[in-house]
Amino acid sequence: MSGKVARGKWRYIAFSIEADEPVTRRDLVGALLEAGRGSPVGDSFRLTVFERGIGILRVPHIRKDDAIALIRSISSVRGMRCDLRTLKTSGTIRKLKGIYLGDDRKFRDEDG
Repeated sequence: MSGKVARGKWRYIAFSIEADEPVTRRDLVGALLEAGRGSPVGDSFRLTVFERGIGILRVPHIRKDDAIALIRSISSVRGMRCDLRTLKTSGTIRKLKGIYLGDDRKFRDEDG
C-alpha cells in the first residue's frame, strides 16, 4: 500500500473572512467546530493558516464539499457578523499560500 493511501489524502480550502472587528484564530476555530457539530465534517479539519483575512482549512478529501458548505454557512463569530467566502481548493497548501499570501519561495531562484 502506498504511503499516501495509508496516511490519507487531504484537500486545502482557501477562504477569506471579512468582519467589522478583528477575528482571532481561536474564535474562528470555535465557530468552525460549533458549525461542524452533527455535520459530516465534524472536527476532522485543521485551520492550517489564518492571517491577513485569509484562512486555509485542511480536510480529508472525501469531506471537501461538506467543508466548503460548512465554511459558507458561518455568518457570525462570537456574535460579530462576518462574511466567509471560499476562494479555491487545492491538493497542496503551498499552491494556495503562493496565490493568496504571496508565499512564492518555491518559484524564486537563489539570486532571488
